[in-house]
Amino acid sequence: MERVEKLQIKDIRFGKIDAHNELQDLGEDFYIESFLVYDKYKIDSFLSGENCFICGNKGTGKTAFLKYLECKLSKEPVNLIIPVRFKSQLDGMDKKDMRNMANNIKEDIIEDVNIGKETSYVMIWQVYLINQILKNANQGEYCLFEETNEFRTLSKLLKILYSKEVGGIVPRHVKGGVKVNIKLLRDFDISLKTEIEFDIKTENISFNKTAKVILELFTKLTYAVNPVYVLIDELELSVKNKKEFSRDVELVRDLIVAVDRMNHIAREKNYKIRFIASLRSEVINHVLASGYEINKCVEDYGVTVDWFQKGGSYKDSPLLKLIENKIHASEKELNCSRTEDVWKTYFAPEINNTEVRRYILSYSWYRPRDIIRMMKMVQDQLENEEIISQEMFDKAMQKYSERTWNEISEELRLSYDEKDIQAIKKFFTGIEVPFTFQYLNKIAEELGEIYDYVHSFFEKNKMVDFLEKMFDWGVIGNSGQRMIFKFLGDRDLSITGDMILHRPLRNLFAVISRDRL
Repeated sequence: MERVEKLQIKDIRFGKIDAHNELQDLGEDFYIESFLVYDKYKIDSFLSGENCFICGNKGTGKTAFLKYLECKLSKEPVNLIIPVRFKSQLDGMDKKDMRNMANNIKEDIIEDVNIGKETSYVMIWQVYLINQILKNANQGEYCLFEETNEFRTLSKLLKILYSKEVGGIVPRHVKGGVKVNIKLLRDFDISLKTEIEFDIKTENISFNKTAKVILELFTKLTYAVNPVYVLIDELELSVKNKKEFSRDVELVRDLIVAVDRMNHIAREKNYKIRFIASLRSEVINHVLASGYEINKCVEDYGVTVDWFQKGGSYKDSPLLKLIENKIHASEKELNCSRTEDVWKTYFAPEINNTEVRRYILSYSWYRPRDIIRMMKMVQDQLENEEIISQEMFDKAMQKYSERTWNEISEELRLSYDEKDIQAIKKFFTGIEVPFTFQYLNKIAEELGEIYDYVHSFFEKNKMVDFLEKMFDWGVIGNSGQRMIFKFLGDRDLSITGDMILHRPLRNLFAVISRDRL
Protein backbone atom coordinates (compact mmCIF):
# COMPACT_ATOMS: atom_id res chain seq x y z
CA MET A 1 0.00 0.00 0.00
CA GLU A 2 1.37 3.38 -1.00
CA ARG A 3 2.18 5.62 1.94
CA VAL A 4 0.21 8.90 2.15
CA GLU A 5 1.12 12.06 4.04
CA LYS A 6 -2.31 13.03 5.39
CA LEU A 7 -5.64 11.29 5.84
CA GLN A 8 -8.74 12.56 4.17
CA ILE A 9 -11.30 13.62 6.76
CA LYS A 10 -13.74 10.93 5.59
CA ASP A 11 -11.16 8.23 6.34
CA ILE A 12 -10.75 9.05 10.04
CA ARG A 13 -12.30 6.37 12.22
CA PHE A 14 -13.65 7.99 15.34
CA GLY A 15 -15.17 4.71 16.50
CA LYS A 16 -18.66 3.82 17.72
CA ILE A 17 -20.87 5.03 20.56
CA ASP A 18 -21.01 1.44 21.85
CA ALA A 19 -17.65 -0.24 22.47
CA HIS A 20 -19.08 -3.68 21.69
CA ASN A 21 -20.10 -2.47 18.21
CA GLU A 22 -16.77 -0.75 17.68
CA LEU A 23 -14.85 -3.92 18.41
CA GLN A 24 -17.06 -5.96 16.08
CA ASP A 25 -17.07 -3.46 13.21
CA LEU A 26 -13.53 -2.07 13.31
CA GLY A 27 -11.63 -5.10 14.56
CA GLU A 28 -9.44 -5.95 17.52
CA ASP A 29 -6.21 -4.40 16.22
CA PHE A 30 -7.78 -0.97 15.65
CA TYR A 31 -9.64 -1.20 18.96
CA ILE A 32 -6.50 -1.83 21.01
CA GLU A 33 -4.46 0.72 19.05
CA SER A 34 -7.05 3.49 19.49
CA PHE A 35 -7.98 2.69 23.11
CA LEU A 36 -6.87 5.24 25.68
CA VAL A 37 -5.22 3.53 28.63
CA TYR A 38 -6.62 6.01 31.12
CA ASP A 39 -4.92 6.22 34.54
CA LYS A 40 -8.25 6.13 36.39
CA TYR A 41 -9.02 2.65 35.04
CA LYS A 42 -6.25 1.23 37.28
CA ILE A 43 -5.98 -1.72 34.92
CA ASP A 44 -3.34 -3.61 36.91
CA SER A 45 -5.53 -3.63 40.02
CA PHE A 46 -8.22 -5.56 38.12
CA LEU A 47 -5.77 -8.06 36.67
CA SER A 48 -4.30 -8.73 40.12
CA GLY A 49 -7.72 -9.15 41.74
CA GLU A 50 -7.32 -6.13 43.99
CA ASN A 51 -10.43 -4.55 42.42
CA CYS A 52 -13.45 -6.08 40.71
CA PHE A 53 -16.02 -3.30 40.15
CA ILE A 54 -15.56 -0.51 37.62
CA CYS A 55 -18.05 2.25 38.38
CA GLY A 56 -19.08 5.41 36.58
CA ASN A 57 -21.88 7.31 34.90
CA LYS A 58 -23.37 6.23 31.60
CA GLY A 59 -21.00 6.84 28.70
CA THR A 60 -17.82 7.03 30.77
CA GLY A 61 -16.19 4.03 29.09
CA LYS A 62 -16.91 1.08 31.39
CA THR A 63 -17.80 -1.26 28.52
CA ALA A 64 -14.82 0.03 26.54
CA PHE A 65 -12.58 -0.87 29.48
CA LEU A 66 -14.01 -4.41 29.74
CA LYS A 67 -13.65 -4.93 25.99
CA TYR A 68 -10.05 -3.74 26.15
CA LEU A 69 -9.39 -6.24 28.94
CA GLU A 70 -11.04 -8.95 26.86
CA CYS A 71 -8.82 -8.15 23.87
CA LYS A 72 -5.60 -7.92 25.86
CA LEU A 73 -6.22 -11.04 27.91
CA SER A 74 -7.25 -13.09 24.88
CA LYS A 75 -3.78 -12.48 23.38
CA GLU A 76 -2.56 -15.11 25.85
CA PRO A 77 -4.11 -18.48 24.81
CA VAL A 78 -3.74 -19.75 28.37
CA ASN A 79 -6.45 -17.32 29.59
CA LEU A 80 -10.11 -18.31 29.58
CA ILE A 81 -12.25 -15.20 28.96
CA ILE A 82 -15.99 -15.35 29.69
CA PRO A 83 -18.03 -12.25 28.78
CA VAL A 84 -21.47 -11.98 30.43
CA ARG A 85 -23.86 -9.27 29.20
CA PHE A 86 -26.63 -8.78 31.76
CA LYS A 87 -29.00 -6.76 29.58
CA SER A 88 -28.48 -8.70 26.34
CA GLN A 89 -28.40 -12.23 27.73
CA LEU A 90 -31.35 -11.96 30.13
CA ASP A 91 -34.78 -11.78 28.55
CA GLY A 92 -38.13 -11.44 30.29
CA MET A 93 -38.59 -15.20 30.63
CA ASP A 94 -35.18 -15.59 32.30
CA LYS A 95 -36.06 -12.92 34.84
CA LYS A 96 -39.47 -14.46 35.52
CA ASP A 97 -37.89 -17.89 36.05
CA MET A 98 -35.29 -16.39 38.37
CA ARG A 99 -37.95 -14.69 40.48
CA ASN A 100 -39.98 -17.91 40.74
CA MET A 101 -36.90 -19.85 41.76
CA ALA A 102 -35.67 -17.15 44.13
CA ASN A 103 -39.00 -17.13 45.96
CA ASN A 104 -38.16 -20.65 47.13
CA ILE A 105 -34.71 -19.73 48.43
CA LYS A 106 -34.34 -18.50 51.98
CA GLU A 107 -31.01 -16.81 52.41
CA ASP A 108 -29.71 -13.68 54.11
CA ILE A 109 -28.39 -11.51 51.30
CA ILE A 110 -25.79 -9.57 53.21
CA GLU A 111 -24.19 -10.34 56.54
CA ASP A 112 -25.73 -8.47 59.51
CA VAL A 113 -28.66 -7.26 57.39
CA ASN A 114 -31.89 -9.08 58.15
CA ILE A 115 -33.65 -9.20 54.81
CA GLY A 116 -34.01 -12.97 54.68
CA LYS A 117 -37.69 -12.66 53.78
CA GLU A 118 -36.79 -10.83 50.59
CA THR A 119 -36.38 -12.61 47.27
CA SER A 120 -32.77 -13.77 46.95
CA TYR A 121 -30.97 -14.27 43.65
CA VAL A 122 -27.46 -14.51 45.12
CA MET A 123 -27.24 -18.29 45.13
CA ILE A 124 -28.77 -18.50 41.65
CA TRP A 125 -26.13 -16.11 40.33
CA GLN A 126 -23.30 -18.01 42.05
CA VAL A 127 -24.35 -21.35 40.60
CA TYR A 128 -24.82 -19.75 37.18
CA LEU A 129 -21.30 -18.26 37.28
CA ILE A 130 -19.77 -21.60 38.33
CA ASN A 131 -21.63 -23.33 35.51
CA GLN A 132 -20.41 -20.73 33.02
CA ILE A 133 -16.82 -21.36 34.09
CA LEU A 134 -16.97 -25.13 33.74
CA LYS A 135 -19.06 -25.06 30.55
CA ASN A 136 -16.66 -22.67 28.80
CA ALA A 137 -13.65 -24.61 30.07
CA ASN A 138 -15.01 -27.83 28.57
CA GLN A 139 -15.79 -26.17 25.24
CA GLY A 140 -12.28 -24.78 24.96
CA GLU A 141 -10.46 -27.73 26.52
CA TYR A 142 -9.04 -25.62 29.33
CA CYS A 143 -7.68 -27.28 32.46
CA LEU A 144 -8.94 -25.37 35.48
CA PHE A 145 -9.29 -27.95 38.26
CA GLU A 146 -7.76 -31.30 39.04
CA GLU A 147 -9.97 -34.35 38.49
CA THR A 148 -10.78 -34.96 42.15
CA ASN A 149 -13.93 -36.64 43.50
CA GLU A 150 -15.27 -33.19 44.45
CA PHE A 151 -14.73 -31.90 40.93
CA ARG A 152 -16.43 -34.90 39.32
CA THR A 153 -19.41 -34.63 41.67
CA LEU A 154 -19.69 -30.89 41.07
CA SER A 155 -19.58 -31.39 37.29
CA LYS A 156 -22.29 -34.04 37.43
CA LEU A 157 -24.55 -31.89 39.60
CA LEU A 158 -24.24 -28.98 37.16
CA LYS A 159 -24.95 -31.32 34.26
CA ILE A 160 -28.04 -32.59 36.07
CA LEU A 161 -29.31 -29.05 36.75
CA TYR A 162 -28.63 -27.65 33.32
CA SER A 163 -29.14 -30.70 31.08
CA LYS A 164 -32.46 -29.25 29.87
CA GLU A 165 -31.29 -25.66 29.91
CA VAL A 166 -31.87 -23.68 26.72
CA GLY A 167 -29.80 -20.53 27.19
CA GLY A 168 -31.37 -19.75 30.56
CA ILE A 169 -29.89 -18.65 33.87
CA VAL A 170 -31.84 -21.20 35.88
CA PRO A 171 -32.96 -24.72 34.91
CA ARG A 172 -36.60 -25.47 34.27
CA HIS A 173 -38.39 -25.91 37.55
CA VAL A 174 -41.70 -26.11 39.38
CA LYS A 175 -41.88 -24.58 42.87
CA GLY A 176 -38.14 -24.88 43.33
CA GLY A 177 -37.99 -28.49 42.18
CA VAL A 178 -35.99 -29.46 39.09
CA LYS A 179 -37.04 -32.51 37.09
CA VAL A 180 -33.94 -34.57 36.28
CA ASN A 181 -32.86 -37.59 34.29
CA ILE A 182 -32.58 -40.28 36.96
CA LYS A 183 -29.89 -42.06 34.92
CA LEU A 184 -27.56 -39.19 35.79
CA LEU A 185 -28.03 -39.96 39.51
CA ARG A 186 -26.85 -43.58 39.35
CA ASP A 187 -23.34 -42.86 40.63
CA PHE A 188 -24.53 -40.84 43.63
CA ASP A 189 -24.73 -42.45 47.04
CA ILE A 190 -27.83 -42.35 49.22
CA SER A 191 -26.52 -39.55 51.44
CA LEU A 192 -25.99 -37.18 48.50
CA LYS A 193 -29.40 -38.01 47.01
CA THR A 194 -30.92 -37.26 50.39
CA GLU A 195 -28.99 -34.01 50.68
CA ILE A 196 -30.31 -32.73 47.34
CA GLU A 197 -33.80 -34.03 48.26
CA PHE A 198 -34.26 -36.39 45.34
CA ASP A 199 -37.90 -37.54 45.08
CA ILE A 200 -38.09 -40.79 43.13
CA LYS A 201 -41.85 -40.37 42.51
CA THR A 202 -41.63 -36.97 40.87
CA GLU A 203 -38.03 -37.41 39.70
CA ASN A 204 -37.33 -33.96 41.15
CA ILE A 205 -34.45 -32.53 43.14
CA SER A 206 -34.42 -29.31 45.15
CA PHE A 207 -32.58 -26.50 43.40
CA ASN A 208 -31.99 -24.80 46.74
CA LYS A 209 -30.35 -27.85 48.34
CA THR A 210 -28.43 -28.79 45.19
CA ALA A 211 -27.11 -25.25 44.83
CA LYS A 212 -25.77 -25.31 48.40
CA VAL A 213 -23.94 -28.58 47.70
CA ILE A 214 -22.47 -27.10 44.50
CA LEU A 215 -21.19 -24.03 46.36
CA GLU A 216 -19.65 -26.19 49.08
CA LEU A 217 -17.97 -28.47 46.54
CA PHE A 218 -16.63 -25.46 44.64
CA THR A 219 -14.67 -24.39 47.73
CA LYS A 220 -13.03 -27.83 47.95
CA LEU A 221 -11.52 -28.00 44.47
CA THR A 222 -7.81 -28.06 43.63
CA TYR A 223 -6.85 -25.47 41.04
CA ALA A 224 -4.77 -26.55 38.04
CA VAL A 225 -3.51 -24.27 35.27
CA ASN A 226 -5.58 -21.82 33.22
CA PRO A 227 -6.50 -18.36 34.59
CA VAL A 228 -10.17 -17.35 34.18
CA TYR A 229 -11.60 -13.85 33.72
CA VAL A 230 -15.39 -13.45 33.92
CA LEU A 231 -16.28 -9.99 32.57
CA ILE A 232 -19.80 -8.85 33.48
CA ASP A 233 -21.32 -5.86 31.69
CA GLU A 234 -24.62 -4.04 31.05
CA LEU A 235 -25.93 -4.07 34.62
CA GLU A 236 -28.82 -1.78 33.76
CA LEU A 237 -32.34 -1.31 35.12
CA SER A 238 -35.52 -1.68 33.09
CA VAL A 239 -37.51 1.52 32.65
CA LYS A 240 -40.64 -0.15 31.21
CA ASN A 241 -42.58 -0.04 34.48
CA LYS A 242 -42.06 0.16 38.24
CA LYS A 243 -42.52 -3.60 38.74
CA GLU A 244 -39.77 -4.52 36.28
CA PHE A 245 -37.58 -1.74 37.64
CA SER A 246 -37.89 -3.07 41.21
CA ARG A 247 -37.16 -6.61 40.04
CA ASP A 248 -34.04 -5.46 38.19
CA VAL A 249 -32.85 -3.61 41.31
CA GLU A 250 -32.97 -6.95 43.16
CA LEU A 251 -31.28 -8.82 40.30
CA VAL A 252 -28.42 -6.34 40.04
CA ARG A 253 -28.07 -6.04 43.81
CA ASP A 254 -27.66 -9.80 44.19
CA LEU A 255 -25.34 -10.12 41.20
CA ILE A 256 -23.06 -7.55 42.85
CA VAL A 257 -23.14 -9.58 46.07
CA ALA A 258 -22.52 -12.81 44.12
CA VAL A 259 -19.49 -11.31 42.35
CA ASP A 260 -18.11 -10.16 45.68
CA ARG A 261 -18.63 -13.60 47.25
CA MET A 262 -17.11 -15.47 44.31
CA ASN A 263 -14.02 -13.26 44.35
CA HIS A 264 -13.63 -13.86 48.09
CA ILE A 265 -13.75 -17.62 47.49
CA ALA A 266 -11.19 -17.32 44.68
CA ARG A 267 -8.83 -15.29 46.88
CA GLU A 268 -9.15 -17.60 49.88
CA LYS A 269 -8.66 -20.76 47.82
CA ASN A 270 -5.96 -19.31 45.53
CA TYR A 271 -8.07 -20.00 42.45
CA LYS A 272 -6.86 -18.15 39.34
CA ILE A 273 -10.32 -16.71 38.76
CA ARG A 274 -11.28 -13.02 38.52
CA PHE A 275 -14.87 -11.78 38.37
CA ILE A 276 -15.00 -8.20 37.06
CA ALA A 277 -18.23 -6.21 36.69
CA SER A 278 -19.08 -2.74 35.41
CA LEU A 279 -21.59 -0.74 37.46
CA ARG A 280 -23.34 2.45 36.44
CA SER A 281 -23.39 5.05 39.21
CA GLU A 282 -27.14 5.60 38.94
CA VAL A 283 -27.72 1.83 39.27
CA ILE A 284 -25.62 1.77 42.45
CA ASN A 285 -27.57 4.75 43.80
CA HIS A 286 -30.94 3.11 43.06
CA VAL A 287 -29.85 -0.11 44.77
CA LEU A 288 -28.64 1.84 47.80
CA ALA A 289 -31.83 3.93 47.82
CA SER A 290 -33.82 0.70 47.99
CA GLY A 291 -32.23 -0.01 51.36
CA TYR A 292 -29.61 -2.60 50.42
CA GLU A 293 -26.07 -2.34 51.73
CA ILE A 294 -23.76 -3.01 48.82
CA ASN A 295 -21.65 0.07 49.49
CA LYS A 296 -18.99 -1.82 51.47
CA CYS A 297 -18.02 -4.21 48.70
CA VAL A 298 -18.32 -1.53 46.00
CA GLU A 299 -16.18 0.93 47.96
CA ASP A 300 -13.61 -1.68 48.97
CA TYR A 301 -13.22 -3.25 45.53
CA GLY A 302 -14.48 -0.58 43.14
CA VAL A 303 -12.84 2.07 40.95
CA THR A 304 -14.89 5.10 39.88
CA VAL A 305 -14.10 6.57 36.47
CA ASP A 306 -14.69 10.21 35.60
CA TRP A 307 -12.96 12.32 32.97
CA PHE A 308 -13.06 15.88 34.28
CA GLN A 309 -9.75 17.08 35.63
CA LYS A 310 -9.57 20.08 37.92
CA GLY A 311 -6.50 22.24 37.49
CA GLY A 312 -3.94 22.28 34.72
CA SER A 313 -4.56 23.09 31.09
CA TYR A 314 -7.73 21.96 29.33
CA LYS A 315 -5.46 20.96 26.44
CA ASP A 316 -4.21 18.06 28.58
CA SER A 317 -7.72 16.57 28.93
CA PRO A 318 -7.69 12.78 28.38
CA LEU A 319 -10.83 13.22 26.24
CA LEU A 320 -8.78 15.18 23.73
CA LYS A 321 -6.13 12.48 23.88
CA LEU A 322 -8.88 10.02 22.93
CA ILE A 323 -9.49 11.94 19.68
CA GLU A 324 -5.76 11.95 18.99
CA ASN A 325 -5.61 8.18 19.54
CA LYS A 326 -8.45 7.58 17.07
CA ILE A 327 -6.74 9.67 14.40
CA HIS A 328 -3.33 8.09 14.95
CA ALA A 329 -4.85 4.58 14.83
CA SER A 330 -6.60 5.54 11.57
CA GLU A 331 -3.31 6.80 10.14
CA LYS A 332 -1.55 3.58 11.05
CA GLU A 333 -4.27 1.39 9.56
CA LEU A 334 -4.27 3.31 6.26
CA ASN A 335 -0.46 3.51 6.03
CA CYS A 336 -0.37 7.26 6.58
CA SER A 337 2.49 9.18 8.15
CA ARG A 338 1.88 9.79 11.84
CA THR A 339 0.86 13.40 12.48
CA GLU A 340 2.59 15.05 15.40
CA ASP A 341 -0.12 17.68 15.96
CA VAL A 342 -3.52 16.40 14.83
CA TRP A 343 -5.22 19.66 15.87
CA LYS A 344 -3.21 21.79 13.45
CA THR A 345 -3.45 19.18 10.71
CA TYR A 346 -7.11 18.17 10.83
CA PHE A 347 -9.02 20.97 12.64
CA ALA A 348 -9.79 24.63 12.19
CA PRO A 349 -8.02 26.57 14.99
CA GLU A 350 -11.23 28.14 16.32
CA ILE A 351 -14.93 27.32 16.36
CA ASN A 352 -17.20 30.31 17.00
CA ASN A 353 -14.29 32.33 18.40
CA THR A 354 -13.32 29.53 20.80
CA GLU A 355 -10.16 27.42 20.52
CA VAL A 356 -11.33 24.13 18.96
CA ARG A 357 -10.32 21.87 21.85
CA ARG A 358 -12.02 24.07 24.42
CA TYR A 359 -15.11 24.21 22.20
CA ILE A 360 -15.33 20.41 21.94
CA LEU A 361 -15.05 19.98 25.71
CA SER A 362 -17.65 22.68 26.41
CA TYR A 363 -20.21 20.80 24.32
CA SER A 364 -19.77 17.54 26.23
CA TRP A 365 -20.63 16.10 29.62
CA TYR A 366 -16.96 15.11 29.91
CA ARG A 367 -17.62 11.55 28.78
CA PRO A 368 -16.01 9.59 25.94
CA ARG A 369 -19.46 8.85 24.50
CA ASP A 370 -20.20 12.55 23.96
CA ILE A 371 -16.86 13.14 22.26
CA ILE A 372 -17.26 10.19 19.87
CA ARG A 373 -20.89 11.08 19.09
CA MET A 374 -19.96 14.70 18.39
CA MET A 375 -17.01 13.88 16.14
CA LYS A 376 -18.97 11.32 14.12
CA MET A 377 -21.82 13.79 13.55
CA VAL A 378 -19.40 16.54 12.60
CA GLN A 379 -17.69 14.18 10.18
CA ASP A 380 -21.10 13.40 8.60
CA GLN A 381 -21.31 17.05 7.50
CA LEU A 382 -18.25 16.69 5.29
CA GLU A 383 -18.46 18.04 1.73
CA ASN A 384 -15.24 19.30 0.18
CA GLU A 385 -13.46 20.49 3.32
CA GLU A 386 -9.77 19.74 3.80
CA ILE A 387 -10.07 20.19 7.57
CA ILE A 388 -12.83 19.81 10.18
CA SER A 389 -14.31 23.29 9.95
CA GLN A 390 -16.64 25.59 11.88
CA GLU A 391 -19.32 25.04 9.25
CA MET A 392 -19.21 21.29 9.88
CA PHE A 393 -19.60 21.83 13.63
CA ASP A 394 -22.45 24.33 13.14
CA LYS A 395 -24.36 21.91 10.92
CA ALA A 396 -23.91 19.00 13.33
CA MET A 397 -24.95 20.68 16.57
CA GLN A 398 -28.74 20.44 16.10
CA LYS A 399 -28.60 16.69 15.53
CA TYR A 400 -26.06 16.27 18.32
CA SER A 401 -28.38 18.17 20.64
CA GLU A 402 -31.32 15.91 19.73
CA ARG A 403 -29.36 12.70 20.22
CA THR A 404 -28.02 13.73 23.61
CA TRP A 405 -31.50 14.71 24.78
CA ASN A 406 -32.87 11.34 23.64
CA GLU A 407 -30.25 9.65 25.79
CA ILE A 408 -31.06 11.86 28.77
CA SER A 409 -34.76 11.13 28.26
CA GLU A 410 -34.04 7.42 28.68
CA GLU A 411 -32.58 8.15 32.09
CA LEU A 412 -35.48 10.42 33.01
CA ARG A 413 -37.84 7.47 32.57
CA LEU A 414 -36.51 6.09 35.84
CA SER A 415 -38.34 8.96 37.57
CA TYR A 416 -40.91 10.28 35.08
CA ASP A 417 -43.53 8.93 32.66
CA GLU A 418 -43.93 9.93 29.02
CA LYS A 419 -46.32 12.80 29.77
CA ASP A 420 -43.85 14.13 32.33
CA ILE A 421 -40.98 14.05 29.84
CA GLN A 422 -43.17 15.83 27.31
CA ALA A 423 -43.88 18.51 29.94
CA ILE A 424 -40.16 18.90 30.72
CA LYS A 425 -39.34 19.37 27.05
CA LYS A 426 -42.11 21.95 26.64
CA PHE A 427 -40.95 23.74 29.80
CA PHE A 428 -37.39 24.24 28.50
CA THR A 429 -38.34 25.11 24.92
CA GLY A 430 -37.72 28.79 24.18
CA ILE A 431 -36.43 29.46 27.69
CA GLU A 432 -34.17 32.47 28.34
CA VAL A 433 -30.72 31.91 29.85
CA PRO A 434 -29.54 32.60 32.43
CA PHE A 435 -32.74 32.10 34.40
CA THR A 436 -33.78 32.48 38.03
CA PHE A 437 -36.00 30.41 40.30
CA GLN A 438 -38.68 33.10 40.19
CA TYR A 439 -38.57 33.21 36.38
CA LEU A 440 -39.00 29.43 36.16
CA ASN A 441 -42.01 29.49 38.45
CA LYS A 442 -43.56 32.15 36.22
CA ILE A 443 -42.89 30.05 33.08
CA ALA A 444 -44.41 26.96 34.73
CA GLU A 445 -47.52 28.93 35.65
CA GLU A 446 -47.94 30.43 32.17
CA LEU A 447 -47.42 27.13 30.37
CA GLY A 448 -49.69 25.35 32.85
CA GLU A 449 -52.57 27.58 31.82
CA ILE A 450 -52.11 26.47 28.20
CA TYR A 451 -50.99 22.82 28.52
CA ASP A 452 -52.74 20.46 30.93
CA TYR A 453 -49.78 18.08 31.05
CA VAL A 454 -47.45 20.90 32.14
CA HIS A 455 -49.93 21.94 34.84
CA SER A 456 -50.24 18.32 35.99
CA PHE A 457 -46.46 17.89 36.08
CA PHE A 458 -45.83 20.82 38.43
CA GLU A 459 -48.82 19.86 40.55
CA LYS A 460 -47.08 16.63 41.51
CA ASN A 461 -43.44 17.82 41.29
CA LYS A 462 -42.07 20.66 43.37
CA MET A 463 -39.92 23.07 41.36
CA VAL A 464 -36.97 22.68 43.76
CA ASP A 465 -37.00 18.88 43.53
CA PHE A 466 -37.35 19.03 39.76
CA LEU A 467 -34.37 21.39 39.37
CA GLU A 468 -32.23 19.26 41.65
CA LYS A 469 -32.91 16.24 39.43
CA MET A 470 -32.12 18.23 36.30
CA PHE A 471 -28.83 19.21 37.94
CA ASP A 472 -28.07 15.58 38.74
CA TRP A 473 -28.63 14.61 35.09
CA GLY A 474 -26.46 17.44 33.79
CA VAL A 475 -29.31 19.33 32.15
CA ILE A 476 -28.85 22.55 34.13
CA GLY A 477 -26.19 24.25 36.24
CA ASN A 478 -25.21 27.65 37.62
CA SER A 479 -23.62 30.46 35.63
CA GLY A 480 -21.15 33.02 36.94
CA GLN A 481 -17.39 33.40 37.08
CA ARG A 482 -17.21 29.60 37.09
CA MET A 483 -19.86 27.31 35.67
CA ILE A 484 -21.28 24.84 38.20
CA PHE A 485 -22.40 21.45 36.89
CA LYS A 486 -22.62 17.97 38.40
CA PHE A 487 -20.38 16.51 35.69
CA LEU A 488 -17.70 19.11 36.56
CA GLY A 489 -17.45 17.65 40.04
CA ASP A 490 -19.82 20.11 41.75
CA ARG A 491 -22.20 18.60 44.28
CA ASP A 492 -24.92 21.20 44.73
CA LEU A 493 -27.02 23.53 42.60
CA SER A 494 -27.56 27.05 43.91
CA ILE A 495 -31.30 27.54 43.58
CA THR A 496 -31.00 31.24 44.46
CA GLY A 497 -28.29 31.91 41.88
CA ASP A 498 -28.51 32.34 38.11
CA MET A 499 -29.01 29.04 36.32
CA ILE A 500 -28.38 27.92 32.75
CA LEU A 501 -29.17 25.07 30.40
CA HIS A 502 -26.08 23.10 29.37
CA ARG A 503 -24.77 24.26 25.96
CA PRO A 504 -25.33 21.05 23.94
CA LEU A 505 -29.09 21.21 24.67
CA ARG A 506 -29.65 24.82 23.67
CA ASN A 507 -30.02 24.07 19.96
CA LEU A 508 -32.78 21.57 20.65
CA PHE A 509 -34.71 23.88 22.97
CA ALA A 510 -34.18 27.03 20.85
CA VAL A 511 -32.83 28.82 23.92
CA ILE A 512 -32.79 32.63 23.99
CA SER A 513 -29.54 34.02 25.38
CA ARG A 514 -29.58 37.31 27.27
CA ASP A 515 -26.82 39.83 26.63
CA ARG A 516 -25.27 39.30 30.04
CA LEU A 517 -24.53 35.62 29.43
